[in-house]
Amino acid sequence: MSIAIKLLELRKSKGLSQEELAIDLSISQSTISNYEKGLSKPDVDTLKKYASYFQVALSEFFTEDNYTFYNHDNKNKGDINNLVINQLSEQLLEQFEKRITDKEDIIGMQKETIAILKESIFGLQEIIRKLD
Repeated sequence: MSIAIKLLELRKSKGLSQEELAIDLSISQSTISNYEKGLSKPDVDTLKKYASYFQVALSEFFTEDNYTFYNHDNKNKGDINNLVINQLSEQLLEQFEKRITDKEDIIGMQKETIAILKESIFGLQEIIRKLD
């Protein structure tokens, strides 16, 4: 399924007009129309907006078709970084999403450990003060 059809189906599944979706995603109605007609393709940030809005995985937008993303770097005043993704498999994206989730869990556990260690150090400092 092409990305144009996927975007169109997502919008229609929620019963939204292009205008309503444009307002919700803070992009123009004509841009949404161009995406749905396949005249242009959304950049990565826009795909993230769609994924979040429709509560679907980012991988939902990737097909066997070649896909070119354009990331706009505002700091470089419009310079474009091209990232070409050829035949990116959904399974690969799911693996990356899982790894990210796992890493976030590990970071959370490490933050808890750091908090416990800080409390222990504070407690030891209090004991040392009392002994002095």
